[in-house]
Amino acid sequence: MHLVPNQLPPERLIVSMEAQESRLAENGADSPFVLKGAGTMSGNSRWAFIGAIIGAVLLSIGGIIYTRVAAQEGDRFGFHTFIKARTHRLAEPGSAAPPAPIVIQLSPEMVRVSAIALGHPRLAVINGKTVAEGDNVRLQAPNASIALILRIVKIGDGSIDLSDGTKAFSAQLTIPSPAKPKNP
Repeated sequence: MHLVPNQLPPERLIVSMEAQESRLAENGADSPFVLKGAGTMSGNSRWAFIGAIIGAVLLSIGGIIYTRVAAQEGDRFGFHTFIKARTHRLAEPGSAAPPAPIVIQLSPEMVRVSAIALGHPRLAVINGKTVAEGDNVRLQAPNASIALILRIVKIGDGSIDLSDGTKAFSAQLTIPSPAKPKNP
């Protein structure tokens, strides 16, 4: 008869799929390898917050200065207004009659249309200035210190319709002749 021992040898584990338990240092603050948690006001978020606060303070100071200056001048928004011209000095001294109207003769030399673009919006170049439909163009009268302001009513193919509020005018596209080449 042969006797079998009642006690088996202990099992040995060669490889395991479970994570091993790590032992934490009892005092983790002393270790240089322990990550400290990211707070809400750390890194770039702190500087973004400080920048936003500084921007808000500067805008507030600018608004306060603007309203104080506008209140001192008596003009809330500082928009430019047109000056009402008085013509009582143009009339004869002692006369109660209104002065004679100033008449400006509109000539083709005053309106030089050099380009028209029929896209959206329609554009034109009048006297070197780019304008669109609905814009105003200022024309200087020759040999006079008076300017004529006309409104662009319509920009068409080869022509532009202008108005002074009562009368309509039309200006044609003028294409300058090419410069002659110089012969050496």
